Amino acid sequence: MVTTQMLTIGSGKAEGMIFSELGGEGHASLIAIKCARGYLMCGYLSLEKAEALGDAAVRVAGGSFEDVLANKVTGMTPQAAELGVTADMTGAQAADVLNR
Repeated sequence: MVTTQMLTIGSGKAEGMIFSELGGEGHASLIAIKCARGYLMCGYLSLEKAEALGDAAVRVAGGSFEDVLANKVTGMTPQAAELGVTADMTGAQAADVLNR
């Protein structure tokens, strides 16, 4: 099942997507939050591929939109760093940067 939700993050909006139990029952979900200039993603997606494609991508662990926004950044592409995302940010702070 795919769930989409418009999220308010700071003064901006983002589109959240969850692909529930992507690998089948009992497996983790794939989560992505699309911002104006990039996106937050879970560990299912590849930072290396995102970098090769020129994407501003930020990896944050979590099992829900709330978790991803509250947890700390665990990785990012150089393109996200160029926009101002730093490793000490939460997902919400990184999303705010990606929405400027």
